[in-house]
Amino acid sequence: MSFYEEIEKSVKILKKGKSLLYPTDTVWGLGCDAFNIKAVEKIYKIKNRSFSKTMILLVESMDRLYELVEEIPFFVKKILLENHRKKPITIVYDNPRKIVSKLNPQAKDNTLAIRLTMDPFCSLLIQNLDRPIISTSANLSGFPTPKSFCEISPSILKKIDYAVNLRRKEISSYSSSSILKIVSNKVKILRM
Repeated sequence: MSFYEEIEKSVKILKKGKSLLYPTDTVWGLGCDAFNIKAVEKIYKIKNRSFSKTMILLVESMDRLYELVEEIPFFVKKILLENHRKKPITIVYDNPRKIVSKLNPQAKDNTLAIRLTMDPFCSLLIQNLDRPIISTSANLSGFPTPKSFCEISPSILKKIDYAVNLRRKEISSYSSSSILKIVSNKVKILRM
């Protein structure tokens, strides 16, 4: 399948509330429509992950980010737009304005981790879905993060609804994104 056929098929999968295994700007990710509570729950089950642990959201644009976060300090915009080429950056924001309730990737301290992706596949996927997506590494909770498709556990592969058929031979140059938290208009590094 071509790049655009994979986008089209993946969007259909996500709209049906199903799980997707897909290449991201870091490692292979497990994802779903971030506003579909049953789909989010399924991702937790696939990973065998505690519901108390949060997951990040991917967005493709500043406009989509503003749908989720009321205030984005100028210095954060600068970090997002200038430093993402060095290494993908996830920002933990206070008081998100829009997210699913009950079971969700939002932390107990009312924060939400969001990455503005520059990956062409992820960007077009989110744009066509017209919603943010969950993104978590394609490993069982507590196990190493796979850096390529061939390292993904068979137990993950048999539980997902669809695996994107692109970039399967690539090895990721990143094991994860950097994670920064905004605290009182200052940046706190959670993971480099």
